[in-house]
Amino acid sequence: MGPFTELFERTLYVRDLLSMVMKYAASGRTKTDLPALYDELEAKIRALERLGRTQEKYGDFLSPLVESCLPEEILVAWERSRNMKDTSQAEDRSLEKLMNFIKQEVKGEEMVELV
Repeated sequence: MGPFTELFERTLYVRDLLSMVMKYAASGRTKTDLPALYDELEAKIRALERLGRTQEKYGDFLSPLVESCLPEEILVAWERSRNMKDTSQAEDRSLEKLMNFIKQEVKGEEMVELV
């Protein structure tokens, strides 16, 4: 794969992620299909990682974008979980921790639906 192709693909994936963020942000933080949102986010983040855009390098940029996609009740729960740790370290805002939190929320929703 040539450098031009890699640059084009990186730009394409970043634009794709931004368009998804805009779509969810425009919905006004209403109730969304959290499992579908998680799967879509995970796929886009993995695609960027395959192109060398690692979470360590771009997590600070991507975390607020991912947060803006979340429904209000999930965002409030995320902030609450961060505040309960009684720390304001930058690592608490890491993209990996946010994605793990969303994954746990999805599992929780699935368990509630099974009951």
